[in-house]
Amino acid sequence: MAIVFSTIYNKAIQLALTEGLSKVRLEGYINHKIDNERIPMELLLDVYELAEKHLEAGFGLRQGIQLNTNDYGTLGLSWKTCLKAIDVLKNVKRYMVLVTDDGSIELDERDGTVKLILNRNVYRTGIKIANEASFVMLVGILNEVTGKRITPTEVSFKHSFSNSNYFSNHFDCPVNFNTTENALVFNTKVLDVSTIKADKFIHQFLVERMEQEKSKIHKSEDVLTSEINKLLKESMSSGIPSIVQLGEYLGMSTRTLKRRLSDRNLSFRELIQKNQQEIATQLLSNTSQSIGEIAFLTGFSEQSAFNRAFKRWTGQVPSDYRKSL
Repeated sequence: MAIVFSTIYNKAIQLALTEGLSKVRLEGYINHKIDNERIPMELLLDVYELAEKHLEAGFGLRQGIQLNTNDYGTLGLSWKTCLKAIDVLKNVKRYMVLVTDDGSIELDERDGTVKLILNRNVYRTGIKIANEASFVMLVGILNEVTGKRITPTEVSFKHSFSNSNYFSNHFDCPVNFNTTENALVFNTKVLDVSTIKADKFIHQFLVERMEQEKSKIHKSEDVLTSEINKLLKESMSSGIPSIVQLGEYLGMSTRTLKRRLSDRNLSFRELIQKNQQEIATQLLSNTSQSIGEIAFLTGFSEQSAFNRAFKRWTGQVPSDYRKSL
């Protein structure tokens, strides 16, 4: 399940209320009990979609404007102490997972420009607002920590918006919609400026702390892998789910699920085969079911295909494996 910082969620709730969204419409979100600093991403997206439907257009822009370094925990503190503005973007790329695991950042530095690309598919309406808020926030952070007016040269969004002037007036540069990527482009020189509170030693301390936090998150992702294995084992006999179906069940986009598996040097296909092998060897070892039945229970429509796969996994065909026990 995708997660996000609860401070971002709380500010979205307050902004929606301030702008006139009724407590009745937000019922269940206002009173949602938050036990830690991260919440399911779907809650934030729900609020964004209510705002999109019932409030003035541009909620993502207004949400992004009100977000600042104090809303991002250790990552926000690190932004303040970065030596240069460009280091803020590098920290965003490296430690975005501390804020949310929905999407990833790329930085492309060439020909005197720096392009920040946000890889996050628009799999529901709320993602549009989340992407808009993210870009507005990032530019605001650069201005906050440097005390200077830093503006991009171009902004691009993959989704559509009826009035691009709404955003171009804020960013003071061309803003394009319906493009192939979500991107912020800066002139390299404008990012080569010091931050107000640049401090090499404090920043290094914060980086070490963020690495620890990142490590804890990666350990918690073992829970994700366990959940995927459980789902695959439970569904194997009735048909192996697609990665799209699995992502929907887990509350994340297919791209995010693939990325999170890739971060652990895994693929969906490898997980399927691992679970098929585990189920097959368990059934061959502990039951008297026929090989044809076991083939069916492990997701194969033909016993011959199962035989080939099992030999690839173990070096033996199923019948020989059972005899060797």
